[in-house]
Amino acid sequence: MRTDFPGGNGLLLSVDESPGRPVVRFAAEPRNCPQALWFHFQLTGLGGRAVRVVLANPEQTLGGVDWSGNCPVLRQESQPWQRIGRPQKLQTPGGRVEWAWDIDAAGDAIELAFCYPYQPADLAATLEELSGAFKTEFVGLTLAGRSLIRVFNRLAQPHRPAVMLTARHHGGEVPGSWVLDGLLRHVAANGALREITWWAIPFVDLDDVVSGSYGKDPFPHDCNRSYGPSAPRRPEAGAVIAEARRLKSQAASLFFVDLHGPSHAERAVYLPARSWEPGAPINPIAHEFAERFQSATPEDIRSPVAFVTPRPGSNSRYPGLPASRWARSGLKVDSITLETSYQGNQHRDYTIEDYRRLGATLAETVAEWLSVRRHG
Repeated sequence: MRTDFPGGNGLLLSVDESPGRPVVRFAAEPRNCPQALWFHFQLTGLGGRAVRVVLANPEQTLGGVDWSGNCPVLRQESQPWQRIGRPQKLQTPGGRVEWAWDIDAAGDAIELAFCYPYQPADLAATLEELSGAFKTEFVGLTLAGRSLIRVFNRLAQPHRPAVMLTARHHGGEVPGSWVLDGLLRHVAANGALREITWWAIPFVDLDDVVSGSYGKDPFPHDCNRSYGPSAPRRPEAGAVIAEARRLKSQAASLFFVDLHGPSHAERAVYLPARSWEPGAPINPIAHEFAERFQSATPEDIRSPVAFVTPRPGSNSRYPGLPASRWARSGLKVDSITLETSYQGNQHRDYTIEDYRRLGATLAETVAEWLSVRRHG
């Protein structure tokens, strides 16, 4: 079992070399976080055999013990990523629950991940494919000294509205990256959308993206709870703040979008009507934007809900101001957070192309919103 590559995560607990089908038990590693969720590892030496893979620590993951509806992704040899089936529930002799996926016989090696991985190399490949529609700019350093970049189609101009997007405030939240990937592709192919100024910080929590940590609530500060009360509490947040202020000062208007993934089993794509910290106010545009986005989403990938109103104080153990709320209260601009399922909706397990279609829908909805705001 290998995890020595960007985004690798997973601790081998045991291998049972059963005749015909080995059983590999592993744990998703919390690394620097109070909860686990992300995993991505390679199994080698299978010799064409089928294999059973068992997640041994579901109770430690964000969303809890019930993984019955979860379909991780598999890559065999050089084949594309694809979903695998739902798991089988196992009861341990000690009274705990684990979850097992049976994988058919293939070659000598397979790769398994919680959801479709997305690393800086994937972004680089997309930007190359888009033939110069977007450029990159160094904007600062992470805690570990890695280079943060901005992806942008043009510098801001006073007669053009602007959009700033952030993704991967938590390293393992790959759905946000695939939505952003789809948005970039759609903007590059659409002349009207290219008239808008688009800036994105694609990997805010870059250190955890590369190291393979889920990246939520690491000690001492979560990237997305580092925008207050005394901001910035991390250098990554400082870079986002500087970029957002620069863009607002130079553009006709600014709309701020923060892309996330929810807990492991949620089968919905939604806007939180408020953020999770104690005393968070309702976002005044959340309901209207969420309904526009939901109605514009193709029916086969449409979410069953458009928005969710979190209970205030439900995450009171993790204080701090998130990016989207900072944009509303500190920058005084319209902003949203979009939570995109790792799994899909109630009827469909999302593919990479489905996530990209959600990104295209987001681009169109944002453009429509800017037009309505601009022309009343």
